[in-house]
Amino acid sequence: MKMNFMKMKAVKILLFVGTILACSFASAYAAVNMEPINAFFNRGVSFVLNGELWQPKDQAGKPIAAIYYKGSNYLPARALAEALKIPIDYDATSQKIYIGGKPAEKTPIFAMPMEIDNIYAILSKDPAETLVNGKQFKQVLKIDQYGDVNITLNRKYKRLVLNAAVISPGEHEVEFSLYNAVDIAGNTASTILEKHSVSPEDNEKQLIFHVEGLEKIKIHVQSPNLNPYIYARILDTSYFDNGD
Repeated sequence: MKMNFMKMKAVKILLFVGTILACSFASAYAAVNMEPINAFFNRGVSFVLNGELWQPKDQAGKPIAAIYYKGSNYLPARALAEALKIPIDYDATSQKIYIGGKPAEKTPIFAMPMEIDNIYAILSKDPAETLVNGKQFKQVLKIDQYGDVNITLNRKYKRLVLNAAVISPGEHEVEFSLYNAVDIAGNTASTILEKHSVSPEDNEKQLIFHVEGLEKIKIHVQSPNLNPYIYARILDTSYFDNGD
């Protein structure tokens, strides 16, 4: 019983010391990097964004007021970036806020949330199907007639770098068309934003689509002459990024 009491006491001491250290580090960080100011919430100011009244909100959807300090009104960077459809990321390790996305960050296409036409477009890891023009890949999206893939971006990226190929016995050029797939796109959902093509002679071709400001996109894959047998592949080397 005495041993258990001693163990519990030791645990409490360690927790207490850990709490003190954590508070010390936080206090040290605040002392070096944070400076107190006298500011006010300005609840009288309103905002007009692109001609319409706009209410800034926090991540929980609650309205937030501007902070008035030394003659200027301030808002959180995230609220402004999201309203202006600019990607924003926070790196806690480096204490950096990236407005416009992290420059060198690449996200593989198949790591993204996506909806695939599973009748004519199928994700495959079968080695027989991921062997594309003599080169072995780990995963491909195979489209043997025509297909759509919808990908959710949440405005985090500027480019889609799409690596694609036409394999044997494909004899026809294949078009890859970019659409805005967000629910509120309305009539613009049927408008092609960009179109690129891949021919059987290309072996493997890199297509660059500009997706800045888009929340959700659709890539439609089809032969321009509507031939149903296209044998197209989207390769796992495709990715999203924010440019060079």
